[in-house]
Amino acid sequence: MSLGNYLAKSNGSYEEIRWDFDHEQLQQLYNRVLELGYKQYFAFVRQHQEEILKYISLSPSQRKQKKWMNRQDILLIRLAALQISAATVRLLGDIQEIELLVDGGSYRQFHSVVANGIAPLLFHPTLTLFPFEGFENPFYSK
Repeated sequence: MSLGNYLAKSNGSYEEIRWDFDHEQLQQLYNRVLELGYKQYFAFVRQHQEEILKYISLSPSQRKQKKWMNRQDILLIRLAALQISAATVRLLGDIQEIELLVDGGSYRQFHSVVANGIAPLLFHPTLTLFPFEGFENPFYSK
């Protein structure tokens, strides 16, 4: 597959993770995040970063294995995986022009395109967003 196709179709994991939440899980997750607050949630994500990134890399059937589903903190892992996946999709969408630079552009152009993709992520931190409609943002409640 070409780089352009990878960039254009990179939202697969995000979509799988996003649509795997049911309404009851969203309510539980919302209450849990509201209870934790942003500082504790951020600490959780930092502490479990390796597991969260592993979760993103799995297929839907692998994510449903007992090893994952029996975890007490699985909703938080799934939320962080969704947030990181959303940031990844946004970044890859914003840097699609690198496809044209890879074999013919300068390293400065390449660096600039990637920097332009990263900058919005710095100013709108993904871990502060609750990506579900119908809920107030619990990260701003505490």
